[in-house]
This record gives sequence, C-alpha cells and structure tokens, in this order.
Amino acid sequence: MATKNVLAFDLGASSGRGMLARFDGEKITLEEVHRFEHNFSTLHGHAYWNFLSLMDAMKTGMRKSGDALSGVGFDTWGVDCGLLNREGDLVGMPGSYRDAALDDENMRKALMELSDLHPGDESGVSVRAAMEQAVANGEKYAFEQTGIASLAYNTLYKLYYMQKHMPSMLEQTDKILMLPNLIEYFFSGVKHTEYSIASTTQLYNMQKKCWAEPLMAKLNIPKRWFTDVDLAGKDLGVLRSDVAAEVGQKGLHIISAPGHDTACAVAAVPAKEDQYTFLSCGTWSLMGISSQTMLKGPEIIRDKISNEGTWDGGYRPTVNIIGLWMQNEIKRNFAAMGREYSFKQLAQMAEQEKPLQSFIRPDDFMQPGDYPTKIREYCKQTNQPVPATDGALIRCILESLAMKYRQVYLSLKPYITWEEKLYMVGGGAQNPLLRQYTANALGIPVITGASEATAVGNVMAQLKALGCYETSQEKCDILAASFETRELLPQDTDAWDAAYERFQALYQ
Repeated sequence: MATKNVLAFDLGASSGRGMLARFDGEKITLEEVHRFEHNFSTLHGHAYWNFLSLMDAMKTGMRKSGDALSGVGFDTWGVDCGLLNREGDLVGMPGSYRDAALDDENMRKALMELSDLHPGDESGVSVRAAMEQAVANGEKYAFEQTGIASLAYNTLYKLYYMQKHMPSMLEQTDKILMLPNLIEYFFSGVKHTEYSIASTTQLYNMQKKCWAEPLMAKLNIPKRWFTDVDLAGKDLGVLRSDVAAEVGQKGLHIISAPGHDTACAVAAVPAKEDQYTFLSCGTWSLMGISSQTMLKGPEIIRDKISNEGTWDGGYRPTVNIIGLWMQNEIKRNFAAMGREYSFKQLAQMAEQEKPLQSFIRPDDFMQPGDYPTKIREYCKQTNQPVPATDGALIRCILESLAMKYRQVYLSLKPYITWEEKLYMVGGGAQNPLLRQYTANALGIPVITGASEATAVGNVMAQLKALGCYETSQEKCDILAASFETRELLPQDTDAWDAAYERFQALYQ
C-alpha cells in the first residue's frame, strides 16, 4: 500500500507534541515535528489553560509536517472543557483542573446535594456524622448513575462550582465541549463528544451509554449543553479552509482520535491477550485493567476505581494516580535555584542514593510549590530520614510512586483472573529506575511498550479509520513491528515488601 501520513497531537498537562506517523503497510515510523510547553495561568484566583497559544502551536505543527497528510487527530488529559455561546464562540478560556477552588469541600457540597440524606434527618446522630453519611450516600448515587469515581476535579464538580460562583458564564453557554473536541471544533466546525473523553466527566452513564440525566437534573445541569456521544474514528471532514491556507494542508481530514490520552495509551499497549493489566505513566499515572463489563460494588467506590471508556466502546476500570508531575515540578525547583539537570542526570543521582529510606504520599503532592521543602518537611513530620541531597529527593519521589502503584494494584487484584504481569507504557516506561522500582514493588514482571504511547494510540485509531487494518491481531502485529518491548523481572522483593509496610503506615 502507499504510505499513509497522519499527524497526532498529544497534549499533556504540561507539554504538547505533534507526532508525524508514516505507515508503509507493515510498520509505523514516528517523527516528532513540533514539541511545545504549555501550562495554566492564574487569573483572578482561578486557573485557565492558554487555549489560543495551544491552537497556534498546533497550527505550527501542521505547517512543519510538510508531507501531505491523510489525517490529524487530537488527544488531551481528561475532565477539562470549554464553553461555547450560541454563535459558537468561546465563553472565556477553558478552566484547568488544577484550579485550587476544585477542592474536596466543593465536591462534598455537590455530593450532599445529590444525596437523599440531609444533616438533621437522623435523630440521635451528630451533625458531623450526618454530613459524612450524606456525602457517602451522594457518592454512591453518583457512581450508580455514571460508574465513575468521585474526584474533586471531575467536570461534574467544576460545573457545580461555576453555578455557585460563576453563574454569568453559564448563562451565556449553549454547548460544552471536552477539550479535544473543542480543538476539533475550531479546526473542523463540527461539534461532537467522543466516548472516552465523555467518560471522564462523571456526567455520562457508562452502563446505559447516555448522559446521566437524573444526576444532571439534581444539580440543574441542562442536558442541552452536551452533544451526542460517538466512538473514535469518526471523520469530521476537512480542515477549515482559512486554517488550511494558513498551514499549507489542503484536504486534510480531521479524524476523531480517542479524546482521552489514557484511552490512547491503552490502545498502544502491546498485549495480545484480551484481558490485561496496564499502567500508563506520564504527568499522570493511570493503572487499570481491560474489561468488557463494568466493575461495581462498595469496594469499587471506596478504592476510587473509575469505569472509564476505551477507544472502541469498552471499559477500562482505572485508578488515577499523580505521576511524573512530581519529578517535573522538583526539576523546575532545582532549575530555579540554579541547578539545571537533565532527566538522565536525575536518574543517575537517584541511583547513587541509599534505597528505601523515606516515602511520601503521592496524593498529597498535586499542587505546584517548593517541593524540596515540602518533601523534607513531610519526612520530618512523619519521623523518617530527611532527604539531604537532590538525588535523595528524586529517589524518594520515584520509590513512593512505585509503592503507590503497588497499593493500587492490590485494590485491582481481586478482579484479575489472568497471568499477573503489568504492561507499562508512556514516558515513565523509559525511566530506568521507575520501571524497575515498579517491578520490585509489585513483585511481578513489567513489560514496557512505546514511550510515546498516547501518540501511538492516536495514530492507530486514525489508521483504522483510514482502512489500514481491521482486526486486533493486525493492530498487535503493527505495534510489534514498530516498537521495542522489554521485560523487567522483580528484584529485592523482600526489602520492598518490608518497606511497603512503612509506606502503608503513612495512610493510617
């Protein structure tokens, strides 16, 4: 077959890249044509994405691609969205999930409104206990309606906050599009919502495959704000003529990729099995299992397991974990203090340090800040050795992250009926320490796949839409021919088992 050229834009929460994929009928060759940093900005106390800069960066990537492109697709992180008025224009910049206002207190208020219980209903129960019961009842209701774990930054709680504190923005709103679909709209003119990104909102009923109208009605969220939901692979038509002339890509088709970057990463997992366990590790880490059915029950709610969507309409029960954000943030801290390190240097420094000394709870380190000080203060307060060097700080982060993976893996283990091994993809799979620490902590083999997994999954969805392959076996053959895999076996498991007890004690 003639070579097909497609462009995948993979936008992470701190950087984006345009990856040009050339497919010759047997294997994919990837070339990074444009990489760009981006971040949220804080204005009037709230965090917003620099959407116009993002659009300009993607136009630059299209321009740099050169070769005639058959398709372009976009994937991003989950939960964030943009508001459009009746004329189809943006109502403000898209807000960021890192907005400090999207905290547990805001979520708890929303869950209490979803609850059938209200503080004061139960005689002989303290107000505090009644509130906890109401929150738990609301969380149970939200899960029953959606199959998604309650996390403070979910789209549901963002809209709840906006109703209370930014009502004028919602008064102007005609349609809400998730971020990858918002990008597609401004390049194609088509408004739609892709299944995998819809699953991150906690507004979509994953079992019935429709918007969760009863839940939305309880919080006065109009269903008319949302479009129909479709699967990845939809051809949205050609690039708008004005943009096509600007970037030199006439006739370029916008192909709806799996909108959520994790769905893209899972599409790139080099597993021949129908059922497997995966870890996608980048700025965020997401661990889960492949499944054709939803996981249900009180343990699923307790363990924050979300039945998010796959690119082909299935389920990937997943747990969200903070990822290499912590390493990226402390790297920026070091640079601000005049110590510039490459990621390779950070790994070398960490490797020289004594193992399994101190741990942090990764969940507590989501917000930007002075990480050297924050980590040292945490270790001091928890009576652990205080990391004295930059290398010790990095080792603390990576070992803590591996221990968190173990904690999450144990919550998923009751549902794993297949061979215990972990497919690890994404940038973290290329970190020699993190991938080995993960094998050590879990005590099972770790098989690494493409480092650019999200871009690869984006590409695979486009190639299927273009008719380049049909079956899952053909997909696996293409992945095997294109990208190297590596198997790591666990080491020093007795020491890691003993250290895990100390890590777990931090959660008591």
